Amino acid sequence: MLSQSKTEDSVKCEVVDGGELKSRRHLNVRGKSTTLPSITEKNWDDIKFGVDNQVDFYAVSFVKDAQVVHELKNYLKNIHVIVKLESADSIPNLHSIITASDGAMVARGDLGAELPIAEVPLLQEEIIRGCCSMEKAVIVATNMLERMIVHPTPTRAEVSDIAIAVREGADAVMLSGETAHGKFPLKAVKVMHTVSLRTEATIPGGTMPPNLGQAFKNHMSEMFAYHATMMSNTLGTSIVVFTKTGFMAILLSHYRPSGTVFAFTNVVSFVFCLVVLDLIMLLA
Repeated sequence: MLSQSKTEDSVKCEVVDGGELKSRRHLNVRGKSTTLPSITEKNWDDIKFGVDNQVDFYAVSFVKDAQVVHELKNYLKNIHVIVKLESADSIPNLHSIITASDGAMVARGDLGAELPIAEVPLLQEEIIRGCCSMEKAVIVATNMLERMIVHPTPTRAEVSDIAIAVREGADAVMLSGETAHGKFPLKAVKVMHTVSLRTEATIPGGTMPPNLGQAFKNHMSEMFAYHATMMSNTLGTSIVVFTKTGFMAILLSHYRPSGTVFAFTNVVSFVFCLVVLDLIMLLA
């Protein structure tokens, strides 16, 4: 749309490329930053509800900087925070945002609306590489099987898109509209699952994405996890780890050993969290 005129509370625009306008849609203005907070008063009410019901993860939309992540984590204490990178404002602050979070989602739909479309695949690779280097979970989402919202089969380009995300080192690939309101949700899940597994089968066993763990290579825990992974890959064995907080099990999974990681704990409250995190690491 092209802006024609504006008043204090309205904007008159000319539609250049028309299409169907549905309810509950938001507006992207390329090159402009919104003044709305990442977490609204309504969001805080929802967050409290989640805390009271012991949720394991929160995903924060339109994160602009690390401040909102620190604010939320200070409130949540032991609940993990996934940042949705979908705003142009977040790009200059990628490193600090990823560092503050427990994982990131590459939301290509809104990124493509706010930035030149040719930048999106480059940003996807940069975000995945950054998350891998800091050992944070990374999810690639939006428009992965868009055609399957209305058709029973994907395009070949969509299949390649999933394979590229897996080979770049994504921990998980995610569907949205395909399962939220699509006509073939189960088929879409099966296609994504099949393509992901087939692609992973072509990646040499024990091969780790470039720069994995480089951000913390001097930490003792990192060294233990790295060398345990190397031994497991060399010997073709699984890894057994004993943990109270789940930290070492999560760390090992970030190094992507070719064998299975078995985590044992005597703290019941961490068992479900470990299962959920293991699924995130191994879904792709």
